[in-house]
Amino acid sequence: MEEFNGLLTATVFLPMVGALVVALLVRGDRRVRLFATAVALADMVLAIVVFSLFNHGDGAQRFQMIDKFNWIGDGSFFNNQSFEASYHLGVDGLSAPMVLLTGILGFCAVLASWGVQLRVREYFVWLLVLQTAVMGVFTSLDFLLFFLFWELELLPMYLLISIWGTGRKEYSAMKFLIFTILGSAFMLVAILAVFVTPDVGTFNMVELSEKGIDAAKLIIPVN
Repeated sequence: MEEFNGLLTATVFLPMVGALVVALLVRGDRRVRLFATAVALADMVLAIVVFSLFNHGDGAQRFQMIDKFNWIGDGSFFNNQSFEASYHLGVDGLSAPMVLLTGILGFCAVLASWGVQLRVREYFVWLLVLQTAVMGVFTSLDFLLFFLFWELELLPMYLLISIWGTGRKEYSAMKFLIFTILGSAFMLVAILAVFVTPDVGTFNMVELSEKGIDAAKLIIPVN
């Protein structure tokens, strides 16, 4: 079933839109800083709204503010299983505070970066892209979408460390990239192992939790 509230989508992708505007339209270091600050402030306000509207009572264990539509579905992939992947966002009692924290820290990071003098436009572009990626990780309810947001974090993190870091920044950035890519590879294997488990055929985290997949069935394909 497709649902679209829109609030989470706006919260997740506002920094990305802001990054595109900074990259293509905003001129001058001061204007870049001001615009990036305005975008981060607006995203923090949206995060506060998400947290405020979240039902912290009996509904805290349920996913709320759902945005969902299928972008891959009704296909055959493995052992004639149907293949389904969706754009699916939502928050529960654990992820709602993380969205709020990401919004606040994102705004603080932009404010703390006003002293950056090297390649100012690029710095704030990647900082805003990183905020979208982190927001997406905390709100994704589809494993494939989660993995895409997780991978989106790699490029801005690598560049922020290697260009604007201190000390042995190139070494640190490369070490971060290698370890993260290795971790991502294992995570992708685990996600695919869940998917090819008999009678699964979905990346939907909510459906997977409701099915209560036997962990023993997952260990065999991974090994």
